[in-house]
Amino acid sequence: MRITRLFLEGNFQENETIALPKEQAHYALTVLRLKNGYLIEAFNGKGLVARGKLVVTSRRTADFSIESVEESNNESPIHTVLVQGISKGDRMDYSIQKAVELGVSAIQPVFTERCDVKLQDDKLEKRRNQWQAIVINACEQSGRNLVPEILPIKNYQAWLTEIQANQILFGLVLDPYSNNHIANVAQPKTTTPIHLLIGPEGGLTDSEVEQSKKAGLTPIQLGPRILRTETAGPAILAILQTLWGDFS
Repeated sequence: MRITRLFLEGNFQENETIALPKEQAHYALTVLRLKNGYLIEAFNGKGLVARGKLVVTSRRTADFSIESVEESNNESPIHTVLVQGISKGDRMDYSIQKAVELGVSAIQPVFTERCDVKLQDDKLEKRRNQWQAIVINACEQSGRNLVPEILPIKNYQAWLTEIQANQILFGLVLDPYSNNHIANVAQPKTTTPIHLLIGPEGGLTDSEVEQSKKAGLTPIQLGPRILRTETAGPAILAILQTLWGDFS
């Protein structure tokens, strides 16, 4: 039987009973319609997992009675950072959700030349929080116990400056016009973060691709067909998991 998983911040202790936050109680009682005594699992996003039972205290409130606690790490052996050109509407949400399911370690949203999304400074953090909520939901669904971070939103030039200053050692930029294939790329050390640069709708400009090459990224293509922005990230993550990670 599949056990319902909930994200709860904090440190867990055996035989402890904690009140579920309003959002989690609503999800358990109203959305999933769980009953008193139902088995649930909670994770704190830092590798700690607790198992226990739901204790219904009213129509809208519930507690979590912890029976056991353990550390659990089911993360991918490769460290991947998805650098995603910000796209419209559900496309960005989909990219984030599927990247988390496929084991991405962190996600860096960037504004590129062809981004159609315009966000004022006061809305940047709000959007980032919305994307972080999608990450948490994907972790709940997929069984991950470490929550990847949505890194602060940057424009493309600021991101390039940062990776050059930090001497990023390994990165790939998806370019459908490149003659290079992933099969020609040597596997990095498992401790080396792999940065994966994906353009928005319309892709990266020639100038942006050239700038990424100067910053040390390797252009590759994923075959003769051009993938949509929301497909490209999950596709390259699945390929890397097959070559060097979970699926190998």
